Amino acid sequence: MPKVNRDHLFQYSVFLPDVSEQKIIAEQLDAIAIESQRLEVIYQQKLSSLKEFKQSLLQKAFSGELTAEADELKEEAVA
Repeated sequence: MPKVNRDHLFQYSVFLPDVSEQKIIAEQLDAIAIESQRLEVIYQQKLSSLKEFKQSLLQKAFSGELTAEADELKEEAVA
């Protein structure tokens, strides 16, 4: 495995923005992180609501409520 020595490292140059620009970038990244956390909370709430809805829908389906509601809607539409 090749080794990296000091002379080898000094051959590379790296661009770094000045400190004020770094602070602006850091603030933007912080804002993005906060927004992503906010969106994650919303996503988790929606996911939880969907799970509850699924359970409710399955319960109605197995108890026959869905077909009863559908039959009532058909009768109302015909009348």
